[in-house]
Amino acid sequence: EIARLRGGTVADDRGDVLQSLVAEAVLSDAEIRDQVLTLIGAGFHTTAASLAWTIWRAALTPGVWEELRAEADAVLGDDHPSTMSTTQLAGLEHADRVVRESLRLHPAGVFSPREAARDIDVAGHRIRKGTLVMWSPHLAGRDRDVWDDPLTFRPDRWLDPTDEQRAANESAWVPFGRPARNCIGFAMAHMELVLIIARLAQRLDVTLASATVPAPYGMVVNRPTGGVPARVTHRN
Repeated sequence: EIARLRGGTVADDRGDVLQSLVAEAVLSDAEIRDQVLTLIGAGFHTTAASLAWTIWRAALTPGVWEELRAEADAVLGDDHPSTMSTTQLAGLEHADRVVRESLRLHPAGVFSPREAARDIDVAGHRIRKGTLVMWSPHLAGRDRDVWDDPLTFRPDRWLDPTDEQRAANESAWVPFGRPARNCIGFAMAHMELVLIIARLAQRLDVTLASATVPAPYGMVVNRPTGGVPARVTHRN
């Protein structure tokens, strides 16, 4: 495919990322393949894994799937996805809370490295410039000093927090990192997850094969062991 695009014409320009990389004409085929694999891992596998965890949590927690469905009926109705408006997206408030809560417990990236750009003191420890620091969204999302009953999936914890709670939550909810190292695709990924879980709940009945949340696996992308085995039927 890379070779075909390199030898193609303007008419072959599909406007996608691969075409853009080829058009630059400064990367080797191996470098382009590396970039594509990175995009698949960072832009597809992460969102797919997050959706898998969200389905597990939403389908297992009493009342959540039903509330997602009722909200989708009220906000989205029978509109075709291509007619989706920003107003409708903003109206999926419960779906947004469900996604946020799932990402709190199951961020796609379990840990991430950072290099200290300057000397800094953290919790009584002196970290020197140039030190490689490993931080974990997984641990931050389960910190008992921030979250009440942190291991419980409770979407409504995001409903009307106090100013103090909101500030603490924002500092500890880091599935996409934090500025200026925030994930470049965080807004799109979050939007996709909200819309997908809302539409799934609206259109499908999902009965999971197990009543126990599976163990996670994967250090680069955090996924549920065994995927999401379930019986899926059209909405009753």
